[in-house]
Parts: sequence; structure tokens; C-alpha cells
Amino acid sequence: MKKQLSLIILLFGTISFPLFAQTIDKGKLSKKEGFFTFYLDEDKGKIYLEVDKTDFEFLYVNSMPAGVGSNDIGLDRGQLGRTRIVEFRKAGNKLLLVHKNYDFRAYSDNPLEVKAVKDAFAESVIWGFEISQTENEKYLVDATSFYLQDAHMVAEKLGNSRQGSYKVDLSRSSIYYPMTKNFPKNTEVEAIITVTGNATGGYIRSVTPSPEAITVRQRHSFIELPDDGYQPREFDPRAGYFHISYMDFTSQIGEPMVKKFISRHRLEKKDPSAAVSEPVKPIVYYLDRGTPEPVRTALIEGGNWWAEAFEAAGFKNAYRVELAPEDMDPMDVRYNVIQWVHRSTRGWSYGSSVRDPRTGEIIKGHVTLGSLRVRQDFLIAQGLLQPFEDGKPENPKMLEMALARLRQLSAHEIGHTIGLAHAYASSPTNRASVMDYPYPVIKMDDNGNIDLSDAYDNKIGDWDKWAITYGYATIPEGENEKKYLNRILEDTYSAGHTFISDVDSRHPSGSHPHAHLWDNGASASQELTRLMTIRRNKMNSFGLNSIEEGQPEALMEEVFVPLYLMHRYQIEATAKILGGLDYTYKIKGDNQRIQSRLDATEQNRALNSLLSAIHPKALAVPDHVLDRLPPRPMGYSRNRETFPSRNGLNFDPLSPAENVVDLVFGFLFEAGRANRLHQQALFERNLPSFTNVLDKTVDAVFGENSNETYEGEIKRMTQSKLVDHMIALANHPQASSSVKAEVRRKLKDFLFDNPSRNEFRSRTLASNPSGLKNTLKNNFDQYLADKIIAFLDLPEKLSIPVELSVPEGAPIGSEDLSCDFDY
Repeated sequence: MKKQLSLIILLFGTISFPLFAQTIDKGKLSKKEGFFTFYLDEDKGKIYLEVDKTDFEFLYVNSMPAGVGSNDIGLDRGQLGRTRIVEFRKAGNKLLLVHKNYDFRAYSDNPLEVKAVKDAFAESVIWGFEISQTENEKYLVDATSFYLQDAHMVAEKLGNSRQGSYKVDLSRSSIYYPMTKNFPKNTEVEAIITVTGNATGGYIRSVTPSPEAITVRQRHSFIELPDDGYQPREFDPRAGYFHISYMDFTSQIGEPMVKKFISRHRLEKKDPSAAVSEPVKPIVYYLDRGTPEPVRTALIEGGNWWAEAFEAAGFKNAYRVELAPEDMDPMDVRYNVIQWVHRSTRGWSYGSSVRDPRTGEIIKGHVTLGSLRVRQDFLIAQGLLQPFEDGKPENPKMLEMALARLRQLSAHEIGHTIGLAHAYASSPTNRASVMDYPYPVIKMDDNGNIDLSDAYDNKIGDWDKWAITYGYATIPEGENEKKYLNRILEDTYSAGHTFISDVDSRHPSGSHPHAHLWDNGASASQELTRLMTIRRNKMNSFGLNSIEEGQPEALMEEVFVPLYLMHRYQIEATAKILGGLDYTYKIKGDNQRIQSRLDATEQNRALNSLLSAIHPKALAVPDHVLDRLPPRPMGYSRNRETFPSRNGLNFDPLSPAENVVDLVFGFLFEAGRANRLHQQALFERNLPSFTNVLDKTVDAVFGENSNETYEGEIKRMTQSKLVDHMIALANHPQASSSVKAEVRRKLKDFLFDNPSRNEFRSRTLASNPSGLKNTLKNNFDQYLADKIIAFLDLPEKLSIPVELSVPEGAPIGSEDLSCDFDY
């Protein structure tokens, strides 16, 4: 018996040795202690994770330190992925990494009530690890496959953007050991991931040396959750903050079940009783050391504007932007960063963050600034200043304006990462927020000289100070928090501010008179008229003075495009006045104004401005510009920043005009706007109706004869476009029956003789073209008549409006499920 026991001990005694004595050869593997200790076997390309914390919540964030470089695909260097609360759970011989469901919660002293909610909604097991060895409740797992997965879904995003079908190739993927690190509160593992497949898209072929193999780097971060010292602050739609939300099933009946809390950094006063105090820990942002000068200085200056807003909220030395330390890892959750990111084409800048999904606390702010965007501002200034005349030194104002925009951009994107949403109604009130999208304020004197000294603001806005005060101010001891915050908001609106954000401003059917992107001025239509005057003046002086010596003359087009289209966003803003409604995110009992329709004078002024923008004289490219725009030379093909052409390789003089006409008619005859115009006149007879707007537009476009000249051809193009947009509206599923009826009525009117407008001949003559003289005008009229007849002869049933769904009723919010029993 003793011999048998000895044999058993001899064979199996190793299980009583320390856990990794037989697994880790310190001569080959390296141990990295930290939040989750791991072991690296570089010879075999392995990474082993030691899990000593099960049923323990932490954050899991995936990101992409090295990207693809295409704005259209959107896989940028430094891009953050999802932030998830996860935990390891032991299940037999496995450790499951579980993504917990914090969208549905129960805060109750009754554990069964909490369990009932937890069991009602699914969780997600995002990975299963087979346990290699166990000792003292520590588990060793081979995590190599986990870290070599396509966590950022690069292959899926390439497929969604129609760039090809890809999948991970493990033979070309590996742990990236130089950036795999461990710290007491976060574990960082980085991997080289290669996806391979058949490249079908031009975007991916344009940015990769071998588009059949796309190699990026992806980061996996395990992060300790913040302690419970953070105090969430309730969301208010008037305050301008992003938020987290969840359903709380322990809410009292009659109370909202959906709870919402704003996103913000943790900022606490050293002396809570002081009106102004230094913070316990300041908010510090670090700028990418790869940013060149003078951009670097501009970004730091603009980013530091926020210090003034935090001072207004009662904090001294609480916020700053500085250059990153040389050895700083920008993806490390411990650092707020501003990255200068390169792409092959111009693209968006954006501000992201890592947030605690439980509370909304921002743990890491992460700004991405596209390096090519600044060149658009430089081109705008170049087209306006036209500085390259013989003998003149280079004009520094172009660079000055571009750098002024970068300061504003830095402040704007950082604003997102400290919690703030877009504030698009700020430009009319003295540019009250850097969270608006600004178009440069361009001034011109009577002699045609351009002044760009005030193109962009050079400070934080008044709205921004109020917003930071709402989000970050310390509630005085003894004060009711809700009443205190509401008082801040009421003071904000008493100061004349309005907060309107994205959906209202970006939607093509938007109706707010001041919430627009890239606009200026208290009156959108007056600013459009002013911009058109500047635009025409500078187009008349445009020429070789717009490009440097030694450049191909065809490159004047890249400078001409932003000059010709400098009013494009003001057109959109002006269109919103038609059928417009002045409103706020009003709360019952607050001091904001009630909504009101815009008066007839303002709406008619807007229509007149839009019609002026599509007059042939406003649309025509000056002859001297057309004479100097040759076909593109070798090595300089037509691109996305030039006008499209229907003339082959040659510049198309109608293309710029067609772009503007489509813009104007696209907004003017948007279905929602047309419906509102029709309805507003039903309630207030003095307001313009859709019929008024349609008739006035037709009169303006068809009111003068078109001759056989360049401007005459622009007029014919505009007439054809008007008919096209009318037919599209008459077919639109969202257009009301009354709007469709008015459009069809107007199209029928075109087919009958109306000498006052010299429109189309009678329908009989239109169907018998032999009675018409063979002139360009008659042939064109016949073409439009045939188009209208072809549309009107279609069965109307083909364009029945989409039926509006009835709000849920029994029970509210449920799906219509088939059942075998009655309620």
C-alpha cells in the first residue's frame, strides 16, 4: 500500500506545487503584474491571463491605436470602441466573460426583486476561456485567441462600407508586445490584427498598399471601475449635456421609469464651502506630440479656453491643456487626450469618451482632430483674398484664419468630451457657444476689400459658461439640488440664450429659425443676401491671383469651389424659415417663451432670398473664370473637391449652377416643409401657404423668356429642375394629399396657354408638335410638356401616401404578438 501511495505521489505530486512552477519558465516568459496579471510567451506568441477576481465588475474597452486612414470607411487611428461593464464567472471548466446588462435595473433592498429584473433581460457572454490551471481561487487561461479577435469589427465595417469581404487571418496576426502593459488599475493588451479578403471598394484600395490584406492594431483595456464617490447629476433637456439612461423597475408608479443622468468628469472642490476653490484633482488634457507647429500652439490655446468656464462654475486651476509627455500612451485610460489624426481625404473631427455606464461619469476624454480639415478654411480664405498677384508677398491672413478655426475646433471637440452636446442656436446671440458649427464671419468694405479679422471667435462663449456651471458647480450645503440647478437654467434663459441641438438642426425638414449648421447672423435670409453680394464681388475678381506661381491653372477650380458655394449652408438656414416655428425645449413652469409661427414678412423675405440665389445672374460663372479653367492636366484628375462634369474631361459651366439649384429646390420642396406651409395658412391666413410659395417660385423661374445664351441655358436647366422636384414631391410618400393635389394642379397649368408667363402651349398642341416652330425654346417646352404628361398619365395609385402607424394601445409599448388565448 505504501508503494502504491508513493507511486501516486510521484505521478501526481506536481499538482501541489505552486500554480505556475511547471507552466512558466522565467527564462522564456515574462510576468506582468497589475490589475489582471498576465504572462507573455513571445517565443510561442502566447499570452496567459491570471484571473483572481471572479464575479467582480470592471470595464472592458476596445479601441484602435493604428487605423485605416479613410474618412469614408471611418476606421481612424485612436478610435474608441465600446465601453462595457463585464465580469468573469466560473462555469465548470470555463471562465465566462459576461457583459452585464445595465440598461434595466432594480435598486431595492429586496434581493428577489433585484433578481427578478436581472433574470428578465439577457446578458451577453462575449468570450469563454478554458481554465488551464487553478490554485487558491486563481485561474490561468490562455487568452491569445481572445486578444487576436477582431474586437473592433474591422472586417464587418469594411463589408458594410462595400469595400470587400474580409475575415481575420491568424497567421498574419500577433500580440503587439511593445504596447502590452499592466498597471494597478488597468491592463492594456494590444494586438496586430490582419483581415484578408477580396477588395471591391475604391476607398480601401486608395489607402492600403495591398488591399487584400488590411493590418491594423487593436487594443483591449480592462479597467477598474470608479469608486462610489461620484455623485450623478440628473439630465435636463435644456442644459445641453449628453446623458446615460436606463429603466429602473423599482420606480414608484407615477414616476418616470427611465432615469437619465448627464455625462461629466468628476470634479470636486478642496473647499466645498468656498465660492471659488481649487479642485481635489484637476481635469488635464494632453495634446498629441505628433501635432506640428503652428497647429500645436493653436490647439493648446483654444483648448485652454474652457478654463474660464470652469472658473465661472467656481473652480480655480481645475482644467488645462498641455503637451503630452514623450512616453505617454494615448490609448491609456488614465489620460485625456487630443489626437491629431491623418486621413487620405478631409473628414470629421470628433470628441469621444470612456464613461461609467452606471453613472455617466467620464473616465477618459478622447478627441480626434482630422488634420486635413484646416485646409478647407485655408482655401476659403485663399478664394476670398486672392493673394497671389505679381509682386505681392504671401498674405499671412489665410494662415491666421485657418489657425483661428483650429482654436475654435479644439475647444469644440474638447467640449464634447467634457459632456456637452452641440448648441446650434448660439450663432445669432454673439456666437454664444463654441459648441455651434461656425462659418467664418466675412466682412467686405465698399471697395471690395475682405476683412477676416473676426472670422472666428477667440474665446469661450457665454452659453458655455452657463452650461459648465450647470454640470459642474458644487451644490451649496443645505440647498435643494433640483431647485438650485433649475435656477441656473432659468438664469441662462433670462440672459437670452436658447439651446437647440442636433436633430432639430440637421433634419432636412428642420423648422427652427436659428438652429443651423455653418450659419451666421440673426436673420438667415439677410445673411444669405449679404453673402451673395460678397460672393459675386469676389467671383468677378477671381483669376490667376487665386493660385501660386508654378501651379497648373486647372487647380484654380479647387479654390473656386468653396467661393462659389460659400452660401450653401446659409441657403439651408434660410429655407428653414419657410413654415418655420420658433420654439425651445420648454419645461412646464419655466421662463422660456412658448412656441410661435414665424411672421409672414420674415417668411416672404426668406423665399425672395432663395429665389434670388437661383437667378441666372447669381448662378453664372463669370466668363473670365470659364476661360481659364482648362481640362485637368496629367497627374491632377478631377476629384471630390471639384465640380462634377457632364462635358467629359472639360469643365462644365452648368454644373455649379445645377448644384445650387438642386440645393434650393431640395430644401424648398421637402415634403415636411411643404406640408407645414399648407397647414400654417389654415391656422393663420396671413402666412404664406404652400400654394403661395409654389406659385411664386413658378412665376420667378418661368416669368422671363430664356434666350440662347449661357444665362438662358441656366434658366432652362432651372426650369427643368423645378419640374423634376415638383414631380418628386407629388410622388413623395410623406407629402400630404393636399400638397400633392396642388403640385398636380400646377403641373396641369403648365400644359395650357398662359401668355402672361409665355409657358407651354395647350395640351392639344403639346401632343401635336408639328404645329410648333423648330426653335430651342419651343423644343425645350415640348420636352417639359412630354415629361409632365408622362407623369400625369401614370396611375395615381402608384403614389399613395404611406399610412401613418397608430400609437401603441393595448398594452402601450408592446409588440403585436400572436397568441392562442384571449385577454
